[in-house]
Amino acid sequence: MTDAAETGFAHNIARFFRLIRRVVLLIRRVVLDVRVLSTAVQLLFLIAVIAGLALLTGSILDSMEEDNLTPSFSFLNNRAGFDIGEPAPWYSNRSTFLEAFLVGVINTLRVISVGLVAATLIGVLIGICLLSNNYLVRTIAKTYVELLRNTPLLVQLYVWYFIVMFSLPPIPQALAFPSEGVFFLRLRWLLYPLLIWIGGQYVKRRVGWRTVILFGAAAALMIEAGLWLASTRADWAAVPGLGQLRHPDWLLYTAVSALLLALAYLIASLWPTLRSLVRRYAYPIIAGQFTGALILVLINVPRAALRAEIYPAMYASVRGFVFPELLPTSRFNEWMLFVVVGLAVAVVLAVIYRRQAELTGESIPYFRYGVLIVIGFMIAGWALVRAEPSPAYVEVAQDDAIVTLPLTEAREGDLLTTEEIRLVSRDPLLVVLPQRINFNFEVGLRVSPEYMALLLGLTIYTSAFIAEIVRAGIQAVPYGQIEAARSIGLPQGKVLRMIVLPQALRVIVPPLGNQYLNLAKNSSLALAIAYPDLFQVMTTIMTTSGQSVPGMIMVMLTYLVISLIISGTTNVVNRRLRLA
Repeated sequence: MTDAAETGFAHNIARFFRLIRRVVLLIRRVVLDVRVLSTAVQLLFLIAVIAGLALLTGSILDSMEEDNLTPSFSFLNNRAGFDIGEPAPWYSNRSTFLEAFLVGVINTLRVISVGLVAATLIGVLIGICLLSNNYLVRTIAKTYVELLRNTPLLVQLYVWYFIVMFSLPPIPQALAFPSEGVFFLRLRWLLYPLLIWIGGQYVKRRVGWRTVILFGAAAALMIEAGLWLASTRADWAAVPGLGQLRHPDWLLYTAVSALLLALAYLIASLWPTLRSLVRRYAYPIIAGQFTGALILVLINVPRAALRAEIYPAMYASVRGFVFPELLPTSRFNEWMLFVVVGLAVAVVLAVIYRRQAELTGESIPYFRYGVLIVIGFMIAGWALVRAEPSPAYVEVAQDDAIVTLPLTEAREGDLLTTEEIRLVSRDPLLVVLPQRINFNFEVGLRVSPEYMALLLGLTIYTSAFIAEIVRAGIQAVPYGQIEAARSIGLPQGKVLRMIVLPQALRVIVPPLGNQYLNLAKNSSLALAIAYPDLFQVMTTIMTTSGQSVPGMIMVMLTYLVISLIISGTTNVVNRRLRLA
């Protein structure tokens, strides 16, 4: 071999070993890289989990195949063959398993949708009360939160169902709210708040609404006390409208009132710590009661009243609750057209006013204007729709025959069914009060005790956690901003609505979404009190059909979809509230 060939061979050998060395260094660097190691470990763990699930699934399928219970969703088309406690109108024991499953989903959504709204409202109220300056209100709210948060939900459901609901009377002695009777609404009772509001518009900036309300309430109570004495005692019968300010009794009363006023002034002078209390409460009450007595003596206060018959709007018994039923009539769609137009106009104006407020800084109450516009369209639509006359004659069933009678005669004879009343009614909506016939309620919206117990348990339990979230969110707002708002003269209500809550929502919304998810998932505890929700209905389906695996998959997927919808909604709200 020549020298040149030997040199080239040695050079190639050196290059080969250098390449081997680079490969070894690369492998060493890759093996020692933390990211590569973590990824490799996660992949190995994922493979192990998938293998374990595959083995478990295979074992389950093999055992079910031996028992002729091969998992399949074809059973959903089979006849259910069982009744449900709170079925949909279209469900019967001849329906399919799929329809039974849909009934369970609907019952679950009934609880979740109402529970979320009710728990939020109660939780916000209790959360604000936790920060109240009033010791009694703050203590009651704290006791409410601590008691409910530290008691298991299942125990609370048992209390609501087996203690509260079972203690209600039977249907013949059902509790009625309000009690049936005749109510006389005194016209002056409507006049009192109107006069207080009118007077407050002129002096509220000087003395404040608290003083105006105390003054008006004291005057109204004095007038009512004098009228009551005049109707119960013969020696007081001539006092209202007497008009004799020189009467000895009136002079004595004036002297006592002046003495009380002087005493209040003396207390404010001797004890400076009580001066603010005297100015806030003693002065307006003394002046108000004297003004009320003066009005009672000089003026014949109107005693006319509006007679109103009261019918029970709600019944509570051991069989459940019955509420008024709101039924749409044949004119409902025409009225809804006005409502939709009003909503559209309110939304457009709200967008315009909001942009104008952002550009100019002018405070425009666009929400109030929007509400007034919607209410105006609703009232106008109701009046226009109702202006169309009802048919003069109507066909009714009488003595196993169809006869045509005047509408007024058919109504007086109570010959119209609910469906016929809906067809001939001039109103877009028909309010049907509960009616007790024999030992049951045939008319009205009925709610089972199981539903009410579950709803109350979930709502009150979740509201305790929401109250703590609201309290923490409000306290997260820097106190300096609250002091700055008060320094420019904003009242407490506007400080809370315009300064505190908008900033507190950024802290409140994320944990609030978790509580919404907890309420949705805790609704599965309805099985403990026999409420036919999704889980209980599916348990019956699995017992009847033997298809436990597909049934549990359907239950888990349904709760997953509900949870994703709630989570997605709260995430959207959270993104809109976060700081840009």
